[in-house]
Amino acid sequence: MLSVFDGNRSLNRRQLLQIGGLGLGGLSLSSLLSTKALANQSNSQPNPLTGKSVIFLFQQGGPSQLETFDPKPQAPSGIRTVGDVIPTSIPGIHFG
Repeated sequence: MLSVFDGNRSLNRRQLLQIGGLGLGGLSLSSLLSTKALANQSNSQPNPLTGKSVIFLFQQGGPSQLETFDPKPQAPSGIRTVGDVIPTSIPGIHFG
């Protein structure tokens, strides 16, 4: 429990950090609450979600994107990717 006004007049480091944290929290609380209230008022109509799936690749320490995601379809057969060209829904854009 934080008791600043006991018989001891000196503050230790823990009490000083607690008081400072409470002071900063109190100062930022009003702006946080007003920002949240404004956000709730402006979002009366939620945006429709258009995405259907997400691909998340987490490759820590793996090969770079130049070796894995740069297929080079016009490269010589020893360098070029093994798979065929993959069409997309955008005209003129192909992968591989």
